[in-house]
Amino acid sequence: MTDIISRALNEYAASSNRVFETDRMNTVGASEIGQCIRKIFWIKNELDPVYGVVRDNDYVESWGARARGTIFENFFWEPALRVRFGDRLKFAGKNQRTFIDNFLSATPDGLVTELTASEKKELGTDADCIMAECKTADPRSNLTDPKATNTYQVQVQMGLVREQTPFKPTHSLLSYTDASFWSEVKEFVIPFEPKLYDIAKDRAALIMTATSIEALKPEGWIAGGSECKYCPFTRACGIQRRNLPFADAPVDPQFVAEITDMALELKAAEVDRDESDNLVRELQDAIKTRLREKGVKKIPGVVSWSPVKGRAGYDTAALKVVASAAGIDITQFEKEGEPGDRLTIQIGSPKAA
Repeated sequence: MTDIISRALNEYAASSNRVFETDRMNTVGASEIGQCIRKIFWIKNELDPVYGVVRDNDYVESWGARARGTIFENFFWEPALRVRFGDRLKFAGKNQRTFIDNFLSATPDGLVTELTASEKKELGTDADCIMAECKTADPRSNLTDPKATNTYQVQVQMGLVREQTPFKPTHSLLSYTDASFWSEVKEFVIPFEPKLYDIAKDRAALIMTATSIEALKPEGWIAGGSECKYCPFTRACGIQRRNLPFADAPVDPQFVAEITDMALELKAAEVDRDESDNLVRELQDAIKTRLREKGVKKIPGVVSWSPVKGRAGYDTAALKVVASAAGIDITQFEKEGEPGDRLTIQIGSPKAA
């Protein structure tokens, strides 16, 4: 195996990163506002001697999806919309524009103006224009709804365009094109929500003015950790989360009452979670049973039941036996995981009382 082409692509990608006219380190972009708030804080302060933290030493910045989206937008999506809408397509291609309001910024992919009566009816808007946002999607993903971060992104785009231009879009047309089959496109019409836009402004201000990481929740970890897989600061975040006090200081009754209330709330949430998990599994089994009885695997637009290949793994016990017989000490390959912490709630659940 060689990596000649791979090296060439990596080097070219590194040398051809898009250069923005504005300093994106001074604002929170629309594509960032819905991501983990702690992650974005550290990205914006990466070079700051006080607030910056070191990236994970094994973190590798992936450029594939970003390059895929940029190439598709510039050489297919924007030209296609230009042919379809002509001069009615604004803020796209070479006319793309970055909008800034204090700590918040956005660079929309396009705005379609002078909507016809039939277009308005199809889109469900009375406005004479609509934002258009281009995304490419991994063909392995089962995208039934728009991604939350993208929904947040278009809210910011609409808000800034409404404030800073004569155009007043009430909706955004968010499109996902299959990265393998460009003929397969999913489109979502997202209505503008002023409250979300206001929240985005406050959120951007908090990120850019925070003076303590304690003020910013580890949202990626709280949401289950899927976003953490692509974060360069998981070690720094982990250290912060398990930052135990050095000793137990005296506590007053008011603090005891505060923590007791929080602990009871946590126990109640755990009970609700367990009950919900049980219901989910019960309903899944019931649906599978009925599908099996009817000999059906798929009802288009409703449900699809398909086999999933098991994840590849290793028989560690067998490997140890073989390695020992071959005189190989496998302890030299052991890797200690990141240290953790444990919060044990000792008070009983309020539901069980």
